[in-house]
Amino acid sequence: MEILTYTGPSRLIVETAEELPLKSGECRIQSLYSGISHGTEMGAYRGIAPYFTRDMDSETRLFEDLAEEHKVKYPIRSCEDDAWFIGYSNVGKIIEVGADVEGFSVGDIVFSHGRHQTIVCKHHKKIFKLPQKLEPELGIFYTNLMTAYNAVLDTRIKIGDVVVVSGLGVVGQLIAQLAKLSGATVVGVDPLENRLNIAREVEIDHVFNPNRTDVAKEIREITNNRGADAVFEVSGHSTALNQAIRIAAPDTVITAVGWYQGGQSVLNLSEEFHQNRITIRASQTLGIDPSISHMYNDARRRNIGKDLLLKLKLRNLISHRIPFGDAPKAYEMIDKHPHEVLQVVLTYS
Repeated sequence: MEILTYTGPSRLIVETAEELPLKSGECRIQSLYSGISHGTEMGAYRGIAPYFTRDMDSETRLFEDLAEEHKVKYPIRSCEDDAWFIGYSNVGKIIEVGADVEGFSVGDIVFSHGRHQTIVCKHHKKIFKLPQKLEPELGIFYTNLMTAYNAVLDTRIKIGDVVVVSGLGVVGQLIAQLAKLSGATVVGVDPLENRLNIAREVEIDHVFNPNRTDVAKEIREITNNRGADAVFEVSGHSTALNQAIRIAAPDTVITAVGWYQGGQSVLNLSEEFHQNRITIRASQTLGIDPSISHMYNDARRRNIGKDLLLKLKLRNLISHRIPFGDAPKAYEMIDKHPHEVLQVVLTYS
């Protein structure tokens, strides 16, 4: 099989490796499509991902420096057990079924959190069949869709709310569409015109470029000076988080979905933040507000996520389809020309 290998920061090659043995309960899957994440995966590609040198203590939930022998070291191969950051949105066809597998057959088209490689082996409880009416390629959005869905659940959007989504990458675009489904008037904010155009294509109500207008004042015009009922900050930039504080209505919540990597400029926690009693809450893919987690448990959220794949306008979000053999070029393009891409899909022959 063919795999991806990091030989160093921003250095990626395609290699051949032995196929993994099929364990009891597993299915062998031939990859058809996989989606590259522009956030987590690119941090790993550049060699700046925090989990390369630090990890969260399971008891204290504090990040600590790893001992030298536990730090991530090159080369890193996608087929290694702990290389989860080299792809986790894979759509493929089952080509072999192991012992004790239930509910799956050769030929089934399935989603898994598989790596960017031609063959993946996954336990049958860790995969699911894609809806028959869904184009298989669009299944790669499932991982980011679940992050977006968690953020919407955390934020409790109500019919008639004015909701602002700051940062219209893939997750931001998905949140914007989910907010529309929830009955909100949705405003998209991004400095890249191509992302604003995509938001227009999927019928987001208003879009603004923060480099061309004062978005906070534009929101006051839309809301009769009230401010936004909810703000999602998805870009992961502290400048945008400062802007989100100005956009939000008094006594409302900003949901911070982005990962704020590396050094950030000063966060202004005076002025509007102080006077308007703004709350900032983190949201991410691994869980939701515990007060609703009994109603929206993992199984229910997964089932709703599969249904949502059929309800959203996903094809508009794919900017590039690149053969797996050219994966190093795909990563380099995302790294050096992020303004030109949205969702990059690797295709497998």
